[in-house]
Amino acid sequence: MIHYASFGRRLWAFTLSLIVDLIVLGTMQLVTNGGDIWTPFAFWYLLHHVGLVVEGGTIGHRLAGLRVVRENGERLGVVHAFVRLMAQLGLSFPPLGMGFLWMLDQPRRQTWHDLVANSVVVREATLFESASPDWATDPPWRRDTATDTGTVSPQDGPVAGRVGDPPNS
Repeated sequence: MIHYASFGRRLWAFTLSLIVDLIVLGTMQLVTNGGDIWTPFAFWYLLHHVGLVVEGGTIGHRLAGLRVVRENGERLGVVHAFVRLMAQLGLSFPPLGMGFLWMLDQPRRQTWHDLVANSVVVREATLFESASPDWATDPPWRRDTATDTGTVSPQDGPVAGRVGDPPNS
């Protein structure tokens, strides 16, 4: 089952990417002593928002556990990633961010720039979710087998099963 990214998670990814962009911009400004920073920043911006989207998403997307893919599930190519960025800057932002709010009424939660680039943003396991120990994803109190700590055994009835499991017959 595909889990399309929610508005809140995409907003969080955007915020994280914006923070990264501002850190890079501030660092460039410090290094160049206020000289021409826009050319190197434009290079960074293209690298961050096109190059990394080809690899699955910006730094913000990846930290938020999101991946940008084509509608058929394949990776975005450079052309699609560039078209997506240009549509984001030219279509989704200018009318008061309406291109982003459009996703709220879409079944696949696509923004205008996603529609133009034939892309979707989907959830994937974050570092924290994929690195969780077994007890975090399957806590002891929901296991079917009894332990020597005095828990209820499966033979004692449906109490020992997972929520929603049918009772033992």
